[in-house]
Amino acid sequence: MNMTLRLTTNTLTILLACFLTAQAADFAPGTYVSNEEIENALKKAPATGTFDEVIKTVDCGGYKVSVVVLRRTQAEPTALTHPKVTEVYQMIKGSGDLETGGTLETQTPVDLTKQAAGPSFRGVIKGAQTRHIGPGEVAVIPPGVPHRFRKLDDTVVYLVTRIELTAH
Repeated sequence: MNMTLRLTTNTLTILLACFLTAQAADFAPGTYVSNEEIENALKKAPATGTFDEVIKTVDCGGYKVSVVVLRRTQAEPTALTHPKVTEVYQMIKGSGDLETGGTLETQTPVDLTKQAAGPSFRGVIKGAQTRHIGPGEVAVIPPGVPHRFRKLDDTVVYLVTRIELTAH
């Protein structure tokens, strides 16, 4: 699957989320993220570690939808959970073992608001399911579900659509 098709899928996700929550509010007719914007964001990534860059955020009234690009060069030693954010991973390059589900033990609060993931928790994941994921594949991680890349075969690059519930 090429970058344009993945980008179209991501854009459709944004538009669907906005359509479902629009009600009577005035919204832009659509928000787009170009391949150039993704590539420019990736140029800022350091040679090693994790790079997590918000490209665009759309307020859809009750929800915020953010398009984020991530690049990881190593597996995650701990897992995360985001109580108010659904994440949709769209793998672009590389592959690895993604753990999801189970429970998050020895939780520590972490503020990932700058990354559009909201107040979150980091900890040790127990009882998770593991699935190997690579280019062209998509994973949906609902709010509150612990997750991490347990093992990487190589550097991974993926787009993340983060949908954050903002209404109380």
